[in-house]
Amino acid sequence: MTQSLRISIAAATLALAGCGGGDAPQPPSVQFPQNANLWAALGGDAAAPAAVRKVVADAVNGLLADPMEAPYFSKVVANTSGDSSQHDTPARLEACLTLQFSALLGGPYSYPGPVSVPQDTANPQPEMCQDMASAHADVGVPGCVFDQFITDLSSVLSTDLMASGFTQAQVGGVLGQIAPTLVGLKTTIVSPQPTYFAPNSAASCAP
Repeated sequence: MTQSLRISIAAATLALAGCGGGDAPQPPSVQFPQNANLWAALGGDAAAPAAVRKVVADAVNGLLADPMEAPYFSKVVANTSGDSSQHDTPARLEACLTLQFSALLGGPYSYPGPVSVPQDTANPQPEMCQDMASAHADVGVPGCVFDQFITDLSSVLSTDLMASGFTQAQVGGVLGQIAPTLVGLKTTIVSPQPTYFAPNSAASCAP
């Protein structure tokens, strides 16, 4: 074996070691370890993913049915092309929200991150979700619309969690634990120059 070949093999071995190649898989990243108790309460890795998918599906259905919120997602609803390169498809929106809430509720995930969206046949998989500021940069969300979504989401969480056996007190504990993070997203989602679609208006959205 030549000296140059030995050096090449050694360099490749070091590179693999540095990125974990040949070793046991690295543990998944947990963005909100302080919420691990919520993930466990939802049933852990065995049951929590399905619970989160239901919450997200119900929240998205509610969002698209709410007259205050729905106009801001009209381009998403209209995108049936299977291509999310310009605007989210409904499937991508739901997949990214599922990842976000799986992370927020203490699961072994981080957001933003990759998601698989088989319905997006025009896009390579997996797709990378955007951070909240980038995802809403051209949406023009007013503060009152964000507040309405948080209200609706809280209602969906309460309904779905209680249907799965949580008590009212436990639901309150979950909401209290994740509320600071959710409310903290307001500054990244609400636009400094909002667009007002009826029934929203500058007057009705005034603090």
